[in-house]
Amino acid sequence: MHIWIFREKTKTRKALVSTFITTFGVANGVHKSIVDSEVTMDDLFGS
Repeated sequence: MHIWIFREKTKTRKALVSTFITTFGVANGVHKSIVDSEVTMDDLFGS
């Protein structure tokens, strides 16, 4: 869901942060700009 849709539907005025929880991280590409932060398996379980 796009953040602006979420903001409109919930009427929230709080800051919204899109965080991806992934196996290997977010690939560099055209859509990486929508990711504010990411958590990988190494972040959760160490390596």
